[in-house]
Amino acid sequence: MSNCCVWIDWLKAGELPEASIVEGVLKIIPPDDQEREELEQLTRQAYATLPRIKITDLLIEVDQWTNFTGHFTHLHNGEVVSDRALLLSAILADGINLGITRMAEACPGISASVLSRIATWHIREETYTKALAEIVNHHHQIKFAGHWGAGSTSSSDGQRFRTGGRGDARGQVNARYRTDPSVTSTPTSRINTHPFTLN
Repeated sequence: MSNCCVWIDWLKAGELPEASIVEGVLKIIPPDDQEREELEQLTRQAYATLPRIKITDLLIEVDQWTNFTGHFTHLHNGEVVSDRALLLSAILADGINLGITRMAEACPGISASVLSRIATWHIREETYTKALAEIVNHHHQIKFAGHWGAGSTSSSDGQRFRTGGRGDARGQVNARYRTDPSVTSTPTSRINTHPFTLN
């Protein structure tokens, strides 16, 4: 029996006082200050069991499950980036707000011009949307994910991801960020899964 099934049995039996399933949704009560020291110790122990790997290696593994990078196609010819590590580095430069230049400095052997070219021609709002849909659809296929709800809402941090592009994309002016084309995740946004579904 997997650990997930054991946890579910414990929840149903009421053996986890800090957690419960209410109307099919997992609810967790935050610890109080008296439990914080023990929690921190358990957190350190849990992290010690995790393998230390490069984040690009982790994303490549996720891509092997979902093929989400296949949606980052060239703006004109529709080709995909042959080197997934380069594409993921360009995406990470957006995701962690590091920027292309600093990402290139942090990655020996990768030039800023190569990352910039990938960002300009392959990373756009519609490619982010399709790639995200691929990952979300994969989540929906995992049975345990259902314990966090139906997947019709998301709680995000309002992070802004700059996307490459010229011409029409420049016409989408964001008053806060000037004319930079971007994708912004909004806090507690509704997810309409129908347009995202990829068959």
